[in-house]
Amino acid sequence: MSGLSKVRLRLSGALAFAANLVGYVTGFIFTVFITRRLSEEEFEVWALINSFIVYSLTPYNLVSSWISRDAARGRRVLESAMALWTLLIPISIIIYILAGVGSADVINYDLNIILLGLIVLIPYIFLNLGNAIQSGYAPQNVGVAGILFEISKVIFALSLVVVLRLGLVGVIVSISLAYSIQSCLLLYKSSPLSQRKVRRDWIIKWLKGAPINVISVLNDVLSATNIVLMSMILGHAIIAGYWQAAVSASALATSSRLLTRGLRARLLSGGSQKDVDKAFSFSMMLAIPMLLGFLALSKDLLWVLRPTYSSAWIAACFLALAGFIRAVGNIGSTVLTGTDRFDQGDEVMMKDYLRSRVFLLNKLRVALTVLNVISVAVYLLLAKGFMTDIVEIITSVSLIHFAYSIVGALINLRLMSRMTDFRLNFGCLKPYFIASAVMIIVVYALRNMLGPLPARVLEAAPLIVALVVVGALIYGGTLYLISRQFREFLKEARSFINSYMSANFL
Repeated sequence: MSGLSKVRLRLSGALAFAANLVGYVTGFIFTVFITRRLSEEEFEVWALINSFIVYSLTPYNLVSSWISRDAARGRRVLESAMALWTLLIPISIIIYILAGVGSADVINYDLNIILLGLIVLIPYIFLNLGNAIQSGYAPQNVGVAGILFEISKVIFALSLVVVLRLGLVGVIVSISLAYSIQSCLLLYKSSPLSQRKVRRDWIIKWLKGAPINVISVLNDVLSATNIVLMSMILGHAIIAGYWQAAVSASALATSSRLLTRGLRARLLSGGSQKDVDKAFSFSMMLAIPMLLGFLALSKDLLWVLRPTYSSAWIAACFLALAGFIRAVGNIGSTVLTGTDRFDQGDEVMMKDYLRSRVFLLNKLRVALTVLNVISVAVYLLLAKGFMTDIVEIITSVSLIHFAYSIVGALINLRLMSRMTDFRLNFGCLKPYFIASAVMIIVVYALRNMLGPLPARVLEAAPLIVALVVVGALIYGGTLYLISRQFREFLKEARSFINSYMSANFL
């Protein structure tokens, strides 16, 4: 592999994170638009629609991993994957309708508005296809497309939600248009994997492999049930809004796993301990200050969304901690799956899968998720009878998630150490903690000087943005002074960006 290709793979996680960073900023702006313009009930219904879309993508998620792995190995999968995706659309729509009808009756909300979410589902289906191909073929394109999506959805929301005041309908249309743009870009970037014909043998292979992914997909479906469980068991959607606010505020701190997106592709094509070291070091270089910074400003970020949501700051902190721990454990699972070679042949055999590391991880992951969901359901049933405080309920649910994230991460890292020769180098984290500590001390002191935030978002938001910018500058400056590795990374990033711009835009 050429030096440039190695840099591309190494920094694909950087682009994924850059997209997520842009996404957090623009997504936070988008969330402010809708929390300040929608009623609490409308915001909570929007959160439910997102969960129904996750359920509806189940047929695609059963086969997408095989397409990604084949794309990583250079196979021209575009037309075959497109044909399969089109055939599965009716099944996906039926799943959404069934979920929407059931929930509308329970929460007593207009079914027509929930069904309007179908215009979000359709472009998301093709976005799912573009992600499947590009995550294996060129992960950096996923990051670029993500940035385009995040910027466009804010522009659409500004026009439809803020200016035209279309409410929840405007939110749904804005997201639909933004997903359409993102999916078109990813599918366009997938054109090098076109062979101008549909390979039925590949489609059959992917479908045969679908049962193998049932456990993994079941885990994703169960992970999206928190909002649905809360709404269904408690009989209203209000609590979902507080939960979604906590999730939205902590989104950046919980997305550290995106920083290692390129590692999987590198290991599938042949990788080394050096690749793991660089991926881990890079992810922690950004994840540690994001986590600590969020813990310091969590209450203020929720205040900007809606002052009443600021009471959920403890839940948001637990969710951020859980996401950070899962990101560390995710490196272990990435190493295990990226070095597994059970599917290299033309046929994916069930017996090979059942002996694979992928199956072992999926089995353990879904077992933990089932226990997590059961624990949450039991708690909600008990809380329904004697507790009405929404904040206390979501804080307890977030604590349950935090506990299970610790268990999952420990299992992944233990399996990595037993089944592979790869290890995580925790010694590289020292400069990141030092720079983060300096950042937090300064930011915390400045925050105390500001006093209570004003209720108006246009007055409160600039103060928080200023604190974030100051914190980022202090962290980056401190790290630049004490870490040679950080200075080398900046050189690599500049070289990669220059080459990418030359290849794609000049």
